Amino acid sequence: MNIRRTRAAMSILFATIAAVISITPVLLWRAERVDAIHRDVQDELIDQMDEVFFDELSGQRPEDFPTWYVDVNDGYVDAYVDTELEPPLYGWIRDAGESPSFRSYSLDGAESYLAYIRPKNEGQGYVTLIETAERDRRLDSLNHRVLVMVVLLLGGCAALGFFLTGLALRPVRRLFADQRGFLADAAHEMRTPLAVILASSSHALSRARSSEEYVRSLSEIRAAAERASTGVNEMLDMVRLESGQALPRTAPLRLDLLAEEVAAAIRLEDCRIIAEPSDPVVVDADMALLRQAIENIVRNAARRATQVELVTRTEGRDGIIEVIDNGTGFDPATVDRVFERFQRGDRQGEAGIGLAIVKAIAAAHGGTASAVNRDGGGAVVALRIPLNRAAHQ
Repeated sequence: MNIRRTRAAMSILFATIAAVISITPVLLWRAERVDAIHRDVQDELIDQMDEVFFDELSGQRPEDFPTWYVDVNDGYVDAYVDTELEPPLYGWIRDAGESPSFRSYSLDGAESYLAYIRPKNEGQGYVTLIETAERDRRLDSLNHRVLVMVVLLLGGCAALGFFLTGLALRPVRRLFADQRGFLADAAHEMRTPLAVILASSSHALSRARSSEEYVRSLSEIRAAAERASTGVNEMLDMVRLESGQALPRTAPLRLDLLAEEVAAAIRLEDCRIIAEPSDPVVVDADMALLRQAIENIVRNAARRATQVELVTRTEGRDGIIEVIDNGTGFDPATVDRVFERFQRGDRQGEAGIGLAIVKAIAAAHGGTASAVNRDGGGAVVALRIPLNRAAHQ
């Protein structure tokens, strides 16, 4: 998927739709204004014709505007004002019939006029003209303003579309960036055990060796394969959790008893793991997932400590389990990012996704995971899981 092309296509689509929606009222307003301008000229012509009749009734002849009395039957034309204009008066009177009408007229294609024809009897009527230069100027000004408005709207719609599609595609960009980073980190994580496997097998096959040397090489290969298998399983777990495929099957669970069970199950030569007895802490959780999260925290803490302590308690509406170690603690520069994938918390830790899975499991339960360094040394990693309300009412 090409993000740039997608953004360009979405921007064009948005700009087109927004432009149609926003420009349509402008075009409707323009049509209304054009009609109003034409009506103004027509009303002026009608008033002009009314003035002709008023002047005739008063015994005067209009002298301010071109006006004619036309009798097609007798071939007679009476011009009220001396003018060089020669409009097709006979044709207008014949075509008008009995209804008043308007006609356009231009002189050598330079000056334009609008004529108003008012029939009197059959083949007889009055014609008056008015220049349309002012009307044309107003129409040109209106068209210029509309053009500016349309250009501004198109530019604004395009800019807004580009901005909004950028915002809309930001999560997609982040997703692709995470995906690329995940694949790169996964490849880096797999490269080390695969290199060990290749090196050990090549060394063992390079010449005949004793059984002890073969056992040592096979042990190295097995340890590297187990590390690769663990990494693959963790990545699959992470994908299932983030995609929602591994939804927790929650049920009331004694968090304090689970802590004691994990402490008893993990036996390490260089680290003592204990669980402090506490009052019952009942949470709504998936036992398998929550146990996996606690074990990941404990094993991660045991790599840098000689003692790991599990403490459970309640706080508000949440059950909390804290894994406290007496090691060197996390690197202060990375303590806020220890739950990110392939983030190393310190030199003794591994750059895997064990703690990232912890965070994903906590989020799947509606809880949170946090990590801080202790003032006296060591670190505290805490899981906060919602309590079972029925058990704590």
